[in-house]
Amino acid sequence: MNLGKFLTRASIALITALATNIPLQASQLGPEVVLKATYVGLRQVDATRSNPKVRWNVPNGVSSPCGRISGSLYCTRNNTIYITSQHIQMAYKYGDAALAYILSHEYAHAAQTIGGFRPRNITQIELQADCLAGFYMGAMPTVTFDRQDIQQIAQIAYQVGDYEFNNRQHHGTPEQRAQAVLLGFQASQQNGIRACQFR
Repeated sequence: MNLGKFLTRASIALITALATNIPLQASQLGPEVVLKATYVGLRQVDATRSNPKVRWNVPNGVSSPCGRISGSLYCTRNNTIYITSQHIQMAYKYGDAALAYILSHEYAHAAQTIGGFRPRNITQIELQADCLAGFYMGAMPTVTFDRQDIQQIAQIAYQVGDYEFNNRQHHGTPEQRAQAVLLGFQASQQNGIRACQFR
């Protein structure tokens, strides 16, 4: 599936509007509460039962079996998700739901690996992980994301996109990243996880 088929002028305008900063609610849940609740929800909806460990508040530069940590990631060598302190701070510029997105995206990489359904190129891998993150968050029975939460998630997904088309590590444009996570949310309520089958 090519995500570009889903991008229309209207959806790009919506995503761009979502990507603007909005004032945060006064009551934001702390990182530990968000990560624990999200992890429980992820395990409830993950059919691959990838069950990765999670380390959070990890400083950049720390060594892992997958090399030095320079940002949040899923390490295949020890089935562990590393959430960096830098990414936690970045998430809270948008809100606590943005942190749930970061964990869900990395958890999706674990599911891709354990389930053996990763696409072949890095852009499609990342867009599928965004879609799966949206699907997982929308399907969680113990955590509910309201409209403002989904806006925060779309904002951070938009912000982590790039236009480095000639870079082998190109993860998708801002519009594609936001559209993929929103597609996942929609799929959790309508047509199911098959919407995230990227090729």
